[in-house]
Amino acid sequence: MQREVLGVRKHMSGAEHPETLTAMNNLALSLSSQGRYKEAEAIQREVLGVRKHVSGAEHPDTLTAIHNLAWSLSNQGRYKEAEAMQREVLGVRKHVSGAEHPDTLAMMHNLALLLSNQGQYKEAEAMQREVVDIQLCIIGRDHPHFKASV
Repeated sequence: MQREVLGVRKHMSGAEHPETLTAMNNLALSLSSQGRYKEAEAIQREVLGVRKHVSGAEHPDTLTAIHNLAWSLSNQGRYKEAEAMQREVLGVRKHVSGAEHPDTLAMMHNLALLLSNQGQYKEAEAMQREVVDIQLCIIGRDHPHFKASV
């Protein structure tokens, strides 16, 4: 069904339309959840290329595409490649949105999980503590997002 949606989106809106790219991403996520990581990776690389071309390297949609590709690589055990991409996204998020922005904090959390998966526990813990400290200052202990992060 997702392939059908993608075909219709490409036909109706074109290959570079945001809805077409979302349909491609959805297909890639579905493939990834089936363990078809190479297929998902190929689609995500295509999405990333178009996003960079259309929206630029610092656009939130481009950063999300990099993040999604990194998770596909991580699922394949390609942790160093995934880590480099996650660090790239985090750097841009900090630069563009600031260290306290929710998207930046979410990226820090995701990178910490990836580091933990690689056994880099000290760095992962330090990053998670930083996320928690920032959230405490910004939203407080009673906010649902804070409770979910601890």
